Amino acid sequence: MKYMAYLKEHYVWAGLFGWLLFSIEVFLLTVSGGGWLGIYVGLSLSAAFFAGTFLEYRQKKRYLAEMQALTDGLDKKYLLPEMLKPNGSQETRILHEIMRSVSKSMYEHVADYERTSREYKEYVEMWIHEVKVPIAAVRMILANSEAENAALLEETDRLEGYVEQALYYARSEAVEKDYLIRKVGLQRLAEEALLAKKRQLLKKHTLIELDGLDITVYSDGKWLAFILNQLLDNSIKYAKEENLALHIWAEEEKERVLLHVKDNGIGVKAEEMTRVFDKGFTGTNGRRHKKSTGIGLYLCKKLCGRLGHDILFSAKEGEGSEVTIVFPKTGYTEEVRR
Repeated sequence: MKYMAYLKEHYVWAGLFGWLLFSIEVFLLTVSGGGWLGIYVGLSLSAAFFAGTFLEYRQKKRYLAEMQALTDGLDKKYLLPEMLKPNGSQETRILHEIMRSVSKSMYEHVADYERTSREYKEYVEMWIHEVKVPIAAVRMILANSEAENAALLEETDRLEGYVEQALYYARSEAVEKDYLIRKVGLQRLAEEALLAKKRQLLKKHTLIELDGLDITVYSDGKWLAFILNQLLDNSIKYAKEENLALHIWAEEEKERVLLHVKDNGIGVKAEEMTRVFDKGFTGTNGRRHKKSTGIGLYLCKKLCGRLGHDILFSAKEGEGSEVTIVFPKTGYTEEVRR
């Protein structure tokens, strides 16, 4: 804020002062010997006016500068009314009270939203757990005649996968309340994930290759298993007509462990590579096959971030895709808890 701009904003006072000064000067001109007196009065009043407005300008500028500095230094900007103190003027006290009132209203609306969101999330989780019961019952019935109900059993697997995805999506905003970091063996993790997808993998005549998985990492086994299942789902969805080939291997570096999942599927176009982790993005292949929700890789990225992992994606159209999960070694537990 500049002083001249401040004067322009107070043009009413400036105009009144000019009119008053003009009136006094005209009056003094009618008085004998009032010329020098008029000059003195004019200079005195002008000095008083500009000094008064400049001091007021400095006071407001200092207050606004303090407000700006506090705002820039706060991660949570809504705490500004609690940090900022009035400078003693009536105007700043009123402004401060207005800010506090607005902040209080915002807190109340956020609390209402959080309560509503929490209730909805709890309902979704409850519904998902309830719907798992009839799905499990249908699976048991179909398992008794698997040969003649293979198609129904496959659709049940798919339905259960979507239900599981909805559950993890509902919980993804608060992973820290539902996770337990401990040692996870990658060999066992991969074998259990492949066993869970046995039916789909057999249908695709999948050739599976596992290498170097006798490595232990720190993660939450349940969440990591879900992430790996999502990656396997993608490989199955976007497999070519010929046999699917899966290569899962790990490599240990000085400060990290890399878990790779590679397939020989239809891959991804080069111009779409940077968007594969975007929520709802299905890409050309996803739209062509009408199987993609655009949620799987988005969830993998989100959950990896919450757990302190990184996830990388590479692919060539027509040649397949590779996803790499990066597990840091040093300071991992402290990073996750912070």
